[in-house]
Amino acid sequence: MPAMARKRRAEAAHEGSSSADAGQDTKKRKTDKTEEAKFYAVRAGHVPGVYKTWAECTKQTWGFKGAHYKKFSSLSDAKAWAAGKHVAASKDTPSKYYAVAVGEPTGIYTDWAEASEAIKGTKGPKYKKFFTKQEAVEYIIAHGNKAATDALGADVNLALKSESETNANTEEETSAQAKRDDTLTHNGDVIPIYTDGASSSNGKVGARAGVGVWFGNGDERNLSERLQGPLQTNQRAELTAIQRALELAPRDASVQIFSDSAYSIKCVTEWSVGWKARGWQTSKGESVKNRDLVEKILDLMADKREMGALVMFKWVKGHASDPGNIAADRLATQGAKMA
Repeated sequence: MPAMARKRRAEAAHEGSSSADAGQDTKKRKTDKTEEAKFYAVRAGHVPGVYKTWAECTKQTWGFKGAHYKKFSSLSDAKAWAAGKHVAASKDTPSKYYAVAVGEPTGIYTDWAEASEAIKGTKGPKYKKFFTKQEAVEYIIAHGNKAATDALGADVNLALKSESETNANTEEETSAQAKRDDTLTHNGDVIPIYTDGASSSNGKVGARAGVGVWFGNGDERNLSERLQGPLQTNQRAELTAIQRALELAPRDASVQIFSDSAYSIKCVTEWSVGWKARGWQTSKGESVKNRDLVEKILDLMADKREMGALVMFKWVKGHASDPGNIAADRLATQGAKMA
């Protein structure tokens, strides 16, 4: 082969090799770009900070009441959020929310891989996929225990602000009542009552539930009792506590009930409107759970209205720093231990 031909052939081979290498580099860069970085920011946990893996994040939040954490694709955003600073919402709104009501740990996930880790090895896990965060929050409130609800932190307000089962008239009435509530509260004409329910082994065989009602230090109306009936659930205990509070207060006295159960509050202030209109069926056509207790509370509220008194509700964060909630929780826990 002539020297010139051999040179051209060698150059062609070299160019082909360079082209292939370039293709591999391009492919590698594309792969690197598509692998989204994940940073887990822990604002409230055992050790707040930013973590690179879900396992590390879990160690800092599991077992910490009121844990607050969030996933970011930007390290700077994660650091800012963990430090308590405001971070603009991501343009990429999650399309799916996985609610884990029974798992380790419970919570709302936007990544199935993380959600599946939370239910792996859990006996009787409860989880479900939703397309809105509000629905996921409501699922945990309805199917999780108090610890699961407490872990939601500020997200529980999404459920309290739900308008899925209320109509315009109810909203106007609630708004008008809220204004009256403020006036009455400032004037001291309202009796504040803290209620709580507790259940050990909630939802399992051998569960024991208790009811707690707290009017104030040394008040003879303070109540601690065992939940009656075969269904010893936390939800029934919470509703019963509200019922007992209304029974113990004077019929003609306006009251403001403080409860850490968003479920109970929504039952008697919002959801019941739609339930009654549908013949005590949920929006999915299922029979309403705990209907007997909800109806009793509604009757007591109606009785107070006839007497010219108001019944107001305020959600408080459970197991936090509210003395009244702590006292009611202690009474409920004691009640669960009674025969």
